[in-house]
Amino acid sequence: MGAPSARRVVIVDPGHSSSSGHHAEVNSQLLAAGRSAGLAMEFWVDRDLNHDDPAFRPVFTDCGYGDPRHWLDLGGSLHIARRLRQQLEAATPGPEAEDPVDCWIAHSLLPFQLIGLAQLLQHQPAARLEVGILYAPAERLAESAQPATSEAALERQRQLAIGNARAAWSALAQAVQAAGHQLRVGCSSELQAALHQPLLAAAGLPPAVLQPAVVGAGWQPRAGADGNPGGEEPLVLLHWGDLKPGKGRQEALAVLEHLLAGGSVKRPPCRWLFHHCSSQLPDPAEQHLLQRAAEQLPGFQLWQGEVSAERMQAALAAVEVALLPYCPSAYAERSSGVLWCYGAARLATGQPARVVGHVQGWLAREARALGFHWEGLEASQPSGPAWLAVLERVLEEQPAAMFTAYGLKVLGRSYPRWLLADL
Repeated sequence: MGAPSARRVVIVDPGHSSSSGHHAEVNSQLLAAGRSAGLAMEFWVDRDLNHDDPAFRPVFTDCGYGDPRHWLDLGGSLHIARRLRQQLEAATPGPEAEDPVDCWIAHSLLPFQLIGLAQLLQHQPAARLEVGILYAPAERLAESAQPATSEAALERQRQLAIGNARAAWSALAQAVQAAGHQLRVGCSSELQAALHQPLLAAAGLPPAVLQPAVVGAGWQPRAGADGNPGGEEPLVLLHWGDLKPGKGRQEALAVLEHLLAGGSVKRPPCRWLFHHCSSQLPDPAEQHLLQRAAEQLPGFQLWQGEVSAERMQAALAAVEVALLPYCPSAYAERSSGVLWCYGAARLATGQPARVVGHVQGWLAREARALGFHWEGLEASQPSGPAWLAVLERVLEEQPAAMFTAYGLKVLGRSYPRWLLADL
């Protein structure tokens, strides 16, 4: 008899269509961890992704996040779910195949994507099934870019989205019952898990277990690395990421404008980090402001383009204070990958994580629960000088207490290792 074949693990990720973003980072880490464990890893992704590793299979077309208006109501969700299921069926061997899937993984699916997968799984051999919760039941994704015109319209959107989530969990429960899959639902946020719990219970599914954050968590600095050599001024993170609305970019630019307008005003010495990565170009005025800051502001660092996860974590480990003024309405029920990555980097290097943001909101509650020191502003639209004043005040304070037990579980463990354990 020949040696047994490696256990087959399939990650279903129709939202993975480019080399940047959390999909790319999570799947890259899963691939490394899976191969290290001797598993046969496959990633079923969007056809737009150009990847030279054969583990990435181009399976999906027009099944990603797309325009949320197309999947906001249940009818639209079912329509796209059917398309996704058909594309899954074309990629899936029949139930009599000699090499069945041992574990299906879905770490970042929206309800319509989960419905399509559940429909397929009803007719697949029993396997381990790992489903991660990344979004709240009421997530619409485009709310920050296209806000509702009224509270009534916003609530209607919320209820439609929750109805989709309810249908997705029901479809998954049917698949588990019909095929005998061994399901585990994980979530990196106790706040989000609590929102899903009534829907899971209504579908007859167990509560979500607490999983590590899907990005950043469990990172360890390389031996001998020194993220912030002695004698250097403290580093402040002004912005990290793309041009998506609601992620604090305008507030960071307002701080830069105030710093550049300050002239000879005496300020505590520090360094400033601004990262920009997007397929879209910034507004010309923003580009001009960033260029001025790079030329005129002492200690200012402008990073542009894609940055490896290792370099990002090493940089965040050196950040004394991070400015994360994410929009409280756009992030009303949403966590932040930058928050997780920053916390994990500081935890790994034995340092507290200090953040300046809005005083109220989901992110503030989540950060405090994890053990961040969160300093907030109450004004609805704080000015650049107001944000800068809080940043400088926090820099002068003694570092706060370290992470909570909850924070250690979310930020201190590797998501791929946790997910693939015992396979």
